[in-house]
Amino acid sequence: PLTGPPSIPSPLVQQWRHRREMSCAQHQSASGPATGPSEHEPMGSHVNWRVVCLCMFVANTGLFHGYGNGVFSVVFTMPSFREMMDWPAADDAAVAFRKGLVVSAFDIGAAVAALLFGHLIVDRLGRRPALILGAVLFAAGGFVQACARSGTVLILGRGVAGLGVGTTSSSGPAYIAEVAPARIRGAMVGLYQSNVCLAIVLVSLLNFFDRDGTGGWRWSLGVQGVLGLGTAFGLLFIGETLRFLEKAGRQQEALRVLTVLRGGDENFATQELAMVRAELDEEKRIGTATWAEVFVNPHFRNVVALGGVIQFFQIFTGINAIVAYGGTLFHALGFDGLTSSLTPSIALLLGNSIGCFGLVDRAGRRCLLIFGMAGMSVSMLIGGVVSWAVPETSGYVVDAMVFGFMFSFGVSWGFGVWLYISEIMPLRVRGKAVGLCTAVSWGPANVSSAFIAPSMIDGQMGPGGMMLFFGIVASVVVPFAVCCCPETRGRSLEEITPMFRFASWKDFACFVRGNLRAGDGMGLNRSAQEDQHLDPAGGGAATNR
Repeated sequence: PLTGPPSIPSPLVQQWRHRREMSCAQHQSASGPATGPSEHEPMGSHVNWRVVCLCMFVANTGLFHGYGNGVFSVVFTMPSFREMMDWPAADDAAVAFRKGLVVSAFDIGAAVAALLFGHLIVDRLGRRPALILGAVLFAAGGFVQACARSGTVLILGRGVAGLGVGTTSSSGPAYIAEVAPARIRGAMVGLYQSNVCLAIVLVSLLNFFDRDGTGGWRWSLGVQGVLGLGTAFGLLFIGETLRFLEKAGRQQEALRVLTVLRGGDENFATQELAMVRAELDEEKRIGTATWAEVFVNPHFRNVVALGGVIQFFQIFTGINAIVAYGGTLFHALGFDGLTSSLTPSIALLLGNSIGCFGLVDRAGRRCLLIFGMAGMSVSMLIGGVVSWAVPETSGYVVDAMVFGFMFSFGVSWGFGVWLYISEIMPLRVRGKAVGLCTAVSWGPANVSSAFIAPSMIDGQMGPGGMMLFFGIVASVVVPFAVCCCPETRGRSLEEITPMFRFASWKDFACFVRGNLRAGDGMGLNRSAQEDQHLDPAGGGAATNR
């Protein structure tokens, strides 16, 4: 999906960490002379060039994500590529199906990696080995695609590249969040998502210049291999994160790594490492729910199901259809210039930058989700109607509407859904829940849109029909967001969890009424006794955090 990864920590988690940091600083100030940061300087404020460069380099793995999603948009229309695939000059149902296979192979590989590798590699072996493995897989998949002589080999390469992206999207943001000081953590993690959008701009530009060359598509696909290998080589020289080292019992190594990242201030690093130990102890105290609990406990099951629906609509409202088949869409409209190649990706990058760094903590999550989806719906509906009504002269109007759609997505649902999902999941099921929602995004949502979009463009519905279809879907999602997406901005995790604690249809009706009335779901002031009453397992509020 053209979105940020599941492991981005929410701002609420960062606020919780910040409060603990301030508490540590105040406690030290009260107990004696400060040897590390002053009482006015919060923990995690040490920023130096080394840690900034490290985070910026790891954030380059976001380029894999965007490049892999966007590279085939124009490649599908290149004459040399179509000749290799033995496709006719005009697309038919068979060609549309094979396009779906090429696109969905990448998504399926990413879904498998995100669901399985996150636990088997990222958590067990560490973030660094996972990053290196993901970069190597992405490079291998890119080279296989560039050298492909048949559709089967091409699809195989896409699947391997997808495995790499699924792995790096699980480990990259986690690595950044764990090494960056609190003061720049949000910006550094946001840089990963910005690189996803930047890669789409770059590949659109490259595809435009090499689309008419003999074998130009091989250059576009081969860049994946060069990018992956270059990044993998650089990753050999970075260290492991302090959180993983501490969790693995390697305290001295963790202290040494953190001291370097905090500019050589060992006293400061010692205090921050103590806070990390406290967080790990808290996680151990809360524990992790089993898979059976996720599906049997109604409070866990219902919020996970809601998150899965939100994640599905993030993709099935047309974003990857435009990113993966934008070239096919504009080619069918006879609109193949540089403007049509760059406009959608620039709009996505611009919207993401404004939303992620400017609006999300001012306007709030609920507002962005509602009005962002409304903008997506209006853009698609207008573009579809114009394309159907005057197909011969609709190119510039459709281009403008695609710009509006991509900007609306970038400013809201693009990064906002990943942020929202990470905030609403109870701590005991957060890892498994986010993994399931990620699998829904990479799997059913992406795969279904990968086959539906080209069949519509190349079938009787045409480009206008595809835009109308996704516009109608988006218009349905707007009231869904109004009824089912409470506001989480500025609220602690303890406040957010009760807002989603509905166990029956009657509770769900109360949840909807609460959102329509005040945007707070089941409410912010529910007592522990109410939580105990609603929990059939008798676990109470503490059990279901």
